[in-house]
Amino acid sequence: MDGEAGVTGPSGGGGSAPTLRQLIRSRMTERGWSYADLERESAGALSRGRWQQLGVADAQPKFPNPESLTIIARVLQIDVTSVVLAAARAVGLPVPAQASDFANLLPAGTERLSEPMRDAILGLIRAAVAGTTADGAGEEVDDEAGGVTLEWPKDSAPSRQDPDGPADRRQADL
Repeated sequence: MDGEAGVTGPSGGGGSAPTLRQLIRSRMTERGWSYADLERESAGALSRGRWQQLGVADAQPKFPNPESLTIIARVLQIDVTSVVLAAARAVGLPVPAQASDFANLLPAGTERLSEPMRDAILGLIRAAVAGTTADGAGEEVDDEAGGVTLEWPKDSAPSRQDPDGPADRRQADL
């Protein structure tokens, strides 16, 4: 692999900000899409050839126009800011990472998640990170079970915070 799945920097090393090529290739790999699929998803606004041009080389000769950037963000379901910064990197501007590689992959609109939903997702991520370690090959490992066990304290579970839930907490345990 050439660093696309993890959406890392041009050298393929971890921790650097992604280029436009890496964002595109990452989504293609994730969804099993081809350049023709990207053209279809953009309703023909960007041709297969243009998608391929953007998805092949880390370095681009010129900055994409604003309309193209908006289409790329919509099709890839990535915040337009991440796409603009990746495009800037592709034309050679030294733009540092604004967030983690993982944060760059979050779909646009995540800021509209409800607070309980956001807390639930963050709890899951925190538990997964706390329960894993890197073994040098990028694989996740767990001490005994061979996998990650996620535990959620019942008192902090979102269902306990739901005002429409059971009035008596004992009923929620049934």
